[in-house]
Amino acid sequence: MKVTINPTTCIASGTCGRLAPRVSANRDEDGGFVSVLNENPPETEWAAAREAEELCPSATIRLQDED
Repeated sequence: MKVTINPTTCIASGTCGRLAPRVSANRDEDGGFVSVLNENPPETEWAAAREAEELCPSATIRLQDED
């Protein structure tokens, strides 16, 4: 699985950083906007990453299955 973001749509809600803190973060030094911490998280983080994608209010986070 690969995690990508669209930085132009992020509204800095902090949802992704709270739900998947090992995958993404909303850092104060970035104005609260999302940054990806692990572009290819281990399978143990997939459920959290999927929840972050589903609940992101601006559809900024995208998950792609890698074949």
